[in-house]
Amino acid sequence: MRWVLKIIGILLIITAISIFFWNDIRTYFTERVNDKVIESYENQNDKVKVNPIESWITKTETNKLKVNDNMVGYLKVPSADISEPIFKGPATEQNLKNGLSLVDENEQLNEQNVAIAGHRVEGAGIRFNNLDRAKVGDSVELITVKGTKKYKINNIKNVKPSQVEVLNEHEGKPNQLTLITCDTYNPETLLFEERMIYTAVEEKSS
Repeated sequence: MRWVLKIIGILLIITAISIFFWNDIRTYFTERVNDKVIESYENQNDKVKVNPIESWITKTETNKLKVNDNMVGYLKVPSADISEPIFKGPATEQNLKNGLSLVDENEQLNEQNVAIAGHRVEGAGIRFNNLDRAKVGDSVELITVKGTKKYKINNIKNVKPSQVEVLNEHEGKPNQLTLITCDTYNPETLLFEERMIYTAVEEKSS
């Protein structure tokens, strides 16, 4: 009987520790899965080898990723410790669960204004949760199998969800990325009332 109580006690301690460090655990395993997804993309391999524990913790459904068909590249924001895969639009819940997503269905990376959406995951350092660590002047990299494009953040602002003009193309202007995530959570309505917008202008190669 005493050994049963010991086992129960140990399990309770493990459970308590897991709950306390859950967001750190989730961040760690999500970064592992991100690295595997990005590696598969770079190798043009549809298969992402994710073990059952990684899949369960990150909720990643690797059988639905179809890297070659759905992934267009990955985004790095070093100052915010962001390295995330980017999937084709539209920004469905499935895409946003697995990484970042182009906002519109037919959006292309060669457009003047490339809009990329990402969730803010409460407490975990994944997706765009730490985007607010980046400041004006910080670098952003968009990496594809064709090469790397470098950008510099030039504007940060909050807008209402109805202000969709942030997605507009600006003919004659330098190419830019528009990074979009939710902000200003209202606990009474359980809704994010604003969108945080980062724009980054492409740097000309010398």
